[in-house]
Amino acid sequence: MSKIVVFTEEGFIGRTAEFKNDVHDLEERGFNNVISSLKVIGTPWVAYYDKNFTGKQRVFEEGEYATLEDKGKFSSLKMITDDLDNPEIQLFEHVNYGGRSVTLQKETNLHKIAFSDIASSHKVKGGVWVLYEDVNRHGAQLVSFPGDQVPSYLPLSFNDVASHVRPLLPKDFGFI
Repeated sequence: MSKIVVFTEEGFIGRTAEFKNDVHDLEERGFNNVISSLKVIGTPWVAYYDKNFTGKQRVFEEGEYATLEDKGKFSSLKMITDDLDNPEIQLFEHVNYGGRSVTLQKETNLHKIAFSDIASSHKVKGGVWVLYEDVNRHGAQLVSFPGDQVPSYLPLSFNDVASHVRPLLPKDFGFI
């Protein structure tokens, strides 16, 4: 069974809680803005800076995270339950799916295809994708799901900044 175990202190100490389902509001569970280390077993989880799966986000795949660069900032947690087979994302130069576009099925450094810091909208056609502000999986992250109920363009804070994209794959967390 997939779960996330959170701790209030670095190094897996302090108060702890285990979650097996999405948590819309960590404040209700006594863990708002206090998570300093965590363990993920099974499928990946997304930690959000704000309640109800909003605000900045960070994906955590199966493993142990003794220290977090953004410790004490999470207010909601979401387990990824989407089908991760056949990943595909289409990036567009302009908002509302305008301008030139590129369709990708695998992890890509956008500098190598002359599309870095250009994407202003996207469509996830399959899988779950992580867009990064910097190459090599660095910088701010945007986790994007197929059929998201969010605007059809990147949040303004992520507009024209994506430099790297990758799909989450089953093999990344032990299902293959």
